[in-house]
Amino acid sequence: MAPTDIPEGFLGNITADQQKKLEQLWTVVLSLSDALTSTTTTTDTNEHQNRRNSLARTNTTASKGSTATTPAYAAQISQHLQGLGLHASEIKQVQQILTKISPEEIRDGLLSTARQDHPDALFLRFLRARKWDVPKAFVMMLEAILWRMKEFHVDEEVLAKGELHALKASRDTSNAVAAKNANDFLAQMRMGKAYVHGFDKLGRPIVVIRVKLHNPGAQSDETLNQFIIHVIESVRLLLVPPVETAAVVFDMTGFGLSNMEYPAVKFIIKCFEANYPESLGVLLIHNAPWVFSSIWRLIRGWMDPVIVAKVQFTKNIDELEKFISRDQIVKELGGAEDWTYEYVEPDENENDRMEDTTARDALLAQRASIGDELLTATAKWVTAIKNKDEEETAAAKAHRDELIEQLRSNYWQIDPYVRSRNYLDRTGVIKDGGKIEFYPKNQPQSDVEVAKVVEVEHVEQTKVLAVNV
Repeated sequence: MAPTDIPEGFLGNITADQQKKLEQLWTVVLSLSDALTSTTTTTDTNEHQNRRNSLARTNTTASKGSTATTPAYAAQISQHLQGLGLHASEIKQVQQILTKISPEEIRDGLLSTARQDHPDALFLRFLRARKWDVPKAFVMMLEAILWRMKEFHVDEEVLAKGELHALKASRDTSNAVAAKNANDFLAQMRMGKAYVHGFDKLGRPIVVIRVKLHNPGAQSDETLNQFIIHVIESVRLLLVPPVETAAVVFDMTGFGLSNMEYPAVKFIIKCFEANYPESLGVLLIHNAPWVFSSIWRLIRGWMDPVIVAKVQFTKNIDELEKFISRDQIVKELGGAEDWTYEYVEPDENENDRMEDTTARDALLAQRASIGDELLTATAKWVTAIKNKDEEETAAAKAHRDELIEQLRSNYWQIDPYVRSRNYLDRTGVIKDGGKIEFYPKNQPQSDVEVAKVVEVEHVEQTKVLAVNV
């Protein structure tokens, strides 16, 4: 399938019924926005302003800054959910989540989670993951945002700190535990336990995990999980419309039982199923030894059937070539590409722009403003569709599309102020402004090499991969 062939249920190819489900999910989210203006919460005004001055820097606990909602607000949300067929137990689940995170934080969390993505594409991920059940998709979305903002603190602990922070922390002798964790994080980067390189036949970025390099116990669970999320968030930056998923290759060459760590596997499964739904395109288990067969029977029992269906076993280069062009498979995996992972150490000055808080806050305020406008425009769009006013629907959609493009452009302006540079930035894969060059070191002098060089920009969501041929 070519990159321009968009699967059904993805942005750019949804049925009329799927479109209606998307509108319904937006309606529920808009009800949260209505709650901010129609009801009174106990959230402090100054704290509200501080939160809006970050992409999602919520260092608060679950209770601080987001209190239980008032009865009026609870009734308002419950009414929307009941209308969509949510059972009483599910409504109670939503209400429990809303005691830990406020409607405003959910709105900010959506902006944070979307990053450079089209908001509709984000919503469609949750809808597909819950088989187009709107109430269940909404609950799943809330749980993912709660995890991102309140439990794992992705934006402030993973994205804002990153590799340079780890390098500095590893040299800090005043905190031995933090120094060890930082050094263990960098050790995984340096050895290339997992690396991102190139794309498959469907234009999906490739993540290669060299399982034989994993030594259980060599790093804490927290450090390992931080590394996993660091890799996932890095890959997300390489998803260029219409591509919305990644290809993951578990290279099992040299795998032994001593490399197996079940908690890490469970964490990865949770990421694919709950925290980053519908982000996995295919999972290739390559060159697995016979001993893995019994392990796989256990693991697959933990996985959602949808994820299991994306798993493919490959034994040799010929089978791997069904998914990745041979000239884009590295020699280590039996392919023809003469490329070897070599970690590039952080530069001491690479995150200097993150110190410019004035520029950062101005851009974040702009993002919040665009986000508010987008909610208003979306409400008009949904209303026009319900009223079957074609002219108003077209006008509302055009305005909404413009705001979504502004939101995308705004993210790439903010990016160097809120995200620590990583290996992909240093090697020229990710360039300023969101330009992606999957093979930056290639010199396209032959037809084959020219075809391998892909330069893409995060432009309007309707644009597709630009391939130089």
